[in-house]
Amino acid sequence: MHATRAHAADAAVPASSAIAAQAVPPSEALLVRVQAGLEEARALGAEAERAAALVRSGESSDVEGVLLATRKADAAFQMLQAVRNAMLEAYAQVRDIRA
Repeated sequence: MHATRAHAADAAVPASSAIAAQAVPPSEALLVRVQAGLEEARALGAEAERAAALVRSGESSDVEGVLLATRKADAAFQMLQAVRNAMLEAYAQVRDIRA
């Protein structure tokens, strides 16, 4: 089951990032993926804000589009929080091993 998750995660990474990730050490590959996730979350948040601004200004009446964009941005943010929490937990475990 974990192999499936890893394969799905690789499929979500753009080809250029996957190639770049293969050419760097694993720690840097993780950093590249986290940075890509952060950039994607920021872009989704900006898109949600743009869609909401268009509806507020009356230029658009696509409220469903605003809701969808907001949910996508929220899901990306929650995923980044989960990754951050997992990284902090892993750091704490390593720190405790060294103590």
